Amino acid sequence: MSKELNQKVDKLLIELLDVKENMATKKDIKKFDKRMDEVLANTDGLAKKVENTQDEQTANISAHDRFEKRITNLESSQVAV
Repeated sequence: MSKELNQKVDKLLIELLDVKENMATKKDIKKFDKRMDEVLANTDGLAKKVENTQDEQTANISAHDRFEKRITNLESSQVAV
């Protein structure tokens, strides 16, 4: 083999080894999938908590409005007396 061909083969082997080192294995992919499942489960949990908080906030606003109305009615009736 010529020197130039040997250099090209060496360069190609180095590139192939670099690609092989950077490739994900099946174990890596399974680990990634497991982590992604955990992230999605936690995200779903957070979304549910946000939804619950919004529901509670709506209920509190409604209760506040009812109390405010009752207080206004009581104050009006005391002024009339």
